[in-house]
Amino acid sequence: METNQQGNFYRGGFPHHKRLNTLATAAVFIIVGLLYLGRNFGLIDSYLFDILVSWQMLLVVVGVVNLIKRHFIGGFVTIAIGVYFLLPEITSMGREWDNAFWPIFLIATGLMILFKPRHHASRRRWDGRTEYAKEVYSSQDGYVVSDNTFGSVRQIVLDPVFRGARIKNTFGGTILDLRRTRLEAAQTAIDVDCTFGGVEIYLPSDWNLQTQIDALIGGCDDKRYNTSIEIDREHVLLVRGRVSFGGIEFKS
Repeated sequence: METNQQGNFYRGGFPHHKRLNTLATAAVFIIVGLLYLGRNFGLIDSYLFDILVSWQMLLVVVGVVNLIKRHFIGGFVTIAIGVYFLLPEITSMGREWDNAFWPIFLIATGLMILFKPRHHASRRRWDGRTEYAKEVYSSQDGYVVSDNTFGSVRQIVLDPVFRGARIKNTFGGTILDLRRTRLEAAQTAIDVDCTFGGVEIYLPSDWNLQTQIDALIGGCDDKRYNTSIEIDREHVLLVRGRVSFGGIEFKS
C-alpha cells in the first residue's frame, strides 16, 4: 500500500507542480512584457512600473505560487520578505517598522509550523526541499561571507577596514551595511550571486563604485546622492557577479 501511495505521488503530484512552474514562469514573462509596452507607450507611470517590475514584487509572486502548490511555510516566508522590502518603497515608512514586523513574522511562522498538517514521508521530502531555509553570515578580518536562502540577512561591518565580500542570495533579501568601515586597498571586490531575490548595499556617498553585473530579468541601481560630493579616486569598490530575477541596489 505504501509503494502505491508513493507511486501515485511521483506520477501525479510532481508533474502537476512542474506544469505550474512552467505556467508561472510563462505568465511572468508575458506580464512583464506587457508592462514594458505600457510604460514605453505612456500607458503606465514609470514609478508604478518600477514597483511592479521589481525583485520585491517577484518574491511576492513566487510566494503566491508556493502557496498554490501548498508549500505554505515557504510561500509565506517569501511573500513576507517581499512585502518587507517593498513597503518602504511605496510608503513613507522607513526601517523603523522592523520593531513590529519581525515579532509578527516570527509568531506567524511559529503558528504555521505548529499547525502544519502532517503528510506522508515521501511528500515531506519534496516539501522539505522547497521550505528549506538557511541564514549564514560571518565577518572575519573585514571580509564578509553571506549565504542566504528563503531568509532575510542584515550584516553591519564594524571592522576598521573592509576587505571584500562574497554574497549568495536565493529567494531572500540581504542587506550589507558598509557605512561604518573604510577601504584600504586600491581595489576591493564584492562577489554577488543573486537569484530570485534582492541585495541592498549601503556605502558612503564618496566611495568610487564600479559594477560588473550580468543581469537576467534583473537590474543594478545606484541610488546614492553623490552629485555634489567629491569621489574618492584612490580606492575602488568593485561589485561583480550575476543577478537572475532579482536586483542589487546601492544606497547611502
